[in-house]
Amino acid sequence: MTEKRHEGALHEAVMASSHLQERREVRYEVPFEIEVSGVDHQGAVFHERTITRNVSEWGCGFLLSVQLKADDMIAVRLCDRSLAESAQTRQSVFQVRHVERYSGGWLIGAWKMDSNDLWGADLESLGKPEEDKLASREHGTSQCQERLRRDTNK
Repeated sequence: MTEKRHEGALHEAVMASSHLQERREVRYEVPFEIEVSGVDHQGAVFHERTITRNVSEWGCGFLLSVQLKADDMIAVRLCDRSLAESAQTRQSVFQVRHVERYSGGWLIGAWKMDSNDLWGADLESLGKPEEDKLASREHGTSQCQERLRRDTNK
């Protein structure tokens, strides 16, 4: 039985890693109430409630007052009581991928390390897609190049 559990955990780690390598999934601006638990940079255990800024099937972004660092492991629990399933069972392990100082706190980007459906909802129907900053930059660059071509051909 222990071997099956180990194989399952290994499979989930491989799935999370492959999705992280792709990192092409759409993020949606959906404000879920979550509780984040872990160990801070000083070694103290913390539990903090916050609201997601964006979510995807495999990741999420949120603000915390607790300073974390990249590669920290945290637990994220969904606190939305309006969902049919018990909020106690909606918990996943995440790896911190991005930490940025933001308005008196920390903006955290985290990646889900298991295949649990934490959000339990159709994200596309709940929120609008977050603008893809890379696509915006590429679009802006192509517009500048087009203007430059037109200006030089005059």
